[in-house]
Amino acid sequence: MLVGRGLAKSYGGVTVLRDVDLTVQAGEIRALLGENGAGKSTLIKILTGAIVPDRGQLELGGDRLPFGDPLLLRGAGISVVYQEFTLVPDLTVAENVFLGREPGRVLVDRSSMQRTTERVFADLGITIDVRAPVRGLSVAHQQLVEIARAMVFEAKMMIFDEPTASLPAPDTQRFLAVVRRLRDRGLGILYTSHRLEEVFSIADSLTVLRDGELVASRSMKGVVRSDVIRWMVGREVSEEFPIRQPHAGEVVFEARQFSRLPRVRDVSVTVRRGEIVALAGLMGAGRTATALGFIGALHPVHKRGGQLLLNGAPAKFESPTTALAEGVAYVTEDRKSRGIFPLMTAEANITIAHLRRFARRRWLSRRLERSAADQVARDCRVRASSLAQPVATLSGGNQQKTLLARFLLQPPRLLIVDEPTRGVDVGARAEIYAVLDRLSREGMAILLISSDLTEVLGLADRIVVMRRGQTVLEMSRDEATAERVMSAAT
Repeated sequence: MLVGRGLAKSYGGVTVLRDVDLTVQAGEIRALLGENGAGKSTLIKILTGAIVPDRGQLELGGDRLPFGDPLLLRGAGISVVYQEFTLVPDLTVAENVFLGREPGRVLVDRSSMQRTTERVFADLGITIDVRAPVRGLSVAHQQLVEIARAMVFEAKMMIFDEPTASLPAPDTQRFLAVVRRLRDRGLGILYTSHRLEEVFSIADSLTVLRDGELVASRSMKGVVRSDVIRWMVGREVSEEFPIRQPHAGEVVFEARQFSRLPRVRDVSVTVRRGEIVALAGLMGAGRTATALGFIGALHPVHKRGGQLLLNGAPAKFESPTTALAEGVAYVTEDRKSRGIFPLMTAEANITIAHLRRFARRRWLSRRLERSAADQVARDCRVRASSLAQPVATLSGGNQQKTLLARFLLQPPRLLIVDEPTRGVDVGARAEIYAVLDRLSREGMAILLISSDLTEVLGLADRIVVMRRGQTVLEMSRDEATAERVMSAAT
């Protein structure tokens, strides 16, 4: 159905894609894989008309397609669902589905919009109130609205760009069921994801890019996880998770019946020196709200309660700044909006929380700042041609490691990492795991928040499960199974 031949793109002499061929058949799910910076995003932008390649050609159903015309390509039947939504929150579901293409000549035919949208969702086996504002929908349902937008106008080819990055496991499985239904209806599907377990559960074939070049294109039959990792990173990554040995020391941080109503109530958790403790649970369980409450970033609407102890002494943080000063650091789950400063250099992003440390007689010592940033960047395995380049030009994995380095410039007593590998490729993910493992071995207490159950089971020494804003079960690494964690979470 969709055929791309010899697609190539360079920027300022730097080759991003080098003569890549791609074929997606009708009724096929093809996974597009590669590390961040491998060229996947550039290829998708070429397929959707956002970028004009230097050379190559594109066909859909045997017809030659032009480059650089998003409206024409969408009209031809190529639709894309991005990780980040393109919805208007205050419009209804039906209004979002028809946005920019509303039926009616003088007045918008809202009844027709609603009937058609309901029919599309019924075909997908989903029930959604099409008259409700999108703002009130779950993340999973908002993804389905993006799909419905493409289905209304009879898409022939759908591209999914990290669609489950923000979804918990149950919503992910429901979403993948919808994608399979689309395939069974004859659509060609190009699917990108850093979650290899998803790829093996859903894909019929795969295409792997590395450094802008095509390194593998084949059926999934006979392919194993180690093959995919080797193709992606160009080396063997035999163990994604480090081998953990129990070495917990004294209690560093303890929460006793901690509450920040209405979102958090009666949370109890302890983290010891040299230990990684995971907060597990479904999206909306209150894990991030709990962490924000710990550092003073979430203030109660009704009442506060419980007690926090740091090294055995009562602690009360009024803001993240006071928490950091006392040795409690929080690495946000949303690095793009709430973590990095994209136009600033990688070096400035690392040092920005500790500028007083580099002041000499009220003047900033650039030599001291540069030296410290270089050292912690090496420790966190930040890969960049120079720390003087804008952090936005780094891959997602290296942006995440830069953010982690910021809070290790002055090592905290407790490090809270929220979704540390979201949107990160498998190579960078293994490096982040290695950094967290090293920090814990050096005695740091780490509280891990993750929606990736494989990550929780592979990295944590203890797992505390949350549901509806409170802790409901605690288990050791040896006691934990995927079934036990999900049973408690649901």
